[in-house]
Amino acid sequence: MNDLRQREFNPLKILHHVDRLRALAQGRDVAPVTVEIDPVAYCNHACDWCVDPVHTPATMSDSLFENLIDELAAFTVDTFRVEGVVFKGGGEPTLHPRFGRFVELATARNFAVGTVTNGSRLHAWAEVLAACAAYVRVSVDGPTAESHARIHRSDDFHQILAGVERLMTLRNGRRHPVVGLTFAIDGRSIDLADEAIRLGERLRVDYVLLRPPFFEEVGRESTMTVDEARQVRRQLQAAAARHEGVMDVFVGQWVGDAEQQASVERKLAGAGRRDMYVGRDVPIEHRTGRCLASPLLAVVTADGKLYGCCNLRALPAWSFGQLDYAQGIGFRQLWDGRQRKDVLARMHRTECIQRCTHPAARYNEIIEVLRDGERPHSQFV
Repeated sequence: MNDLRQREFNPLKILHHVDRLRALAQGRDVAPVTVEIDPVAYCNHACDWCVDPVHTPATMSDSLFENLIDELAAFTVDTFRVEGVVFKGGGEPTLHPRFGRFVELATARNFAVGTVTNGSRLHAWAEVLAACAAYVRVSVDGPTAESHARIHRSDDFHQILAGVERLMTLRNGRRHPVVGLTFAIDGRSIDLADEAIRLGERLRVDYVLLRPPFFEEVGRESTMTVDEARQVRRQLQAAAARHEGVMDVFVGQWVGDAEQQASVERKLAGAGRRDMYVGRDVPIEHRTGRCLASPLLAVVTADGKLYGCCNLRALPAWSFGQLDYAQGIGFRQLWDGRQRKDVLARMHRTECIQRCTHPAARYNEIIEVLRDGERPHSQFV
């Protein structure tokens, strides 16, 4: 099977970690599968819908990263270990002057490496990413120079395209890194959905993701009414359906707070928004009042703070604590510490759900099934 939908992007890949899900169902702790690391907390773009608004500009020191990546390579909880490192968030990761060195060190420690970038520095790091990365996701948003400049407030559209082309050339027919372009599209740019798909085809990337922007959960005013948001999703789905090429076209089904309240108020009164589950069924977190999947992920920001979710980065009240290797405070101390236990209890109670854009429902659904010791109807398939 070579289709991305059957392999890399198959949501059932979580079953490779069913042992961790079972441990969480039993109330045990686990090591995160993935750790997101923010090399910097600043950006050279100023996107309308940034999902990681910068709070305090910072640059991760070489010593912090080296100590962290060495510790993560040896970090275990029971038999569980960290398997992947993603460079993203808090800013534009490729702006770090030693970004390439960070990627190489993570690879040398046997981590699978992912990168989420605005693409502005791909031309500088294409070689190391082609050699080391498992995936590279480029947030383009505007598929023309004019639309890109309007959304990103930058003038480097053609440089970004050249960087993607360089990366695809260096990949030289190999399957990895998987390279995709993402487009956050509202009513002002919906007419460019087909152009976004054509751009992906022209650059020969593996996939294009079309989605509505995030608004409330990242502290932005929505640029669309409820009816406009619904219409945008319908048009994105229609654009994807028109595509007949070999490149995958995905459509994100994010639903904002205003639309959720208008469409499923009786089911989810007062609750936070979710992804495609909203409008079809009540997400598991809303039915149980708990989220148990958060230990599968960890986030380390450029200033060395540890968080349990990408949606909570840079919010001090949700921090697990501050890494300080000079003072003997490493990842282990924070993971096992009282502050994490207190914050994790609040996360378990879904006190953070209003900020949630992560599709954790599929993981929580499995954990909840595994929690049921009576195993009802498990004798029937």
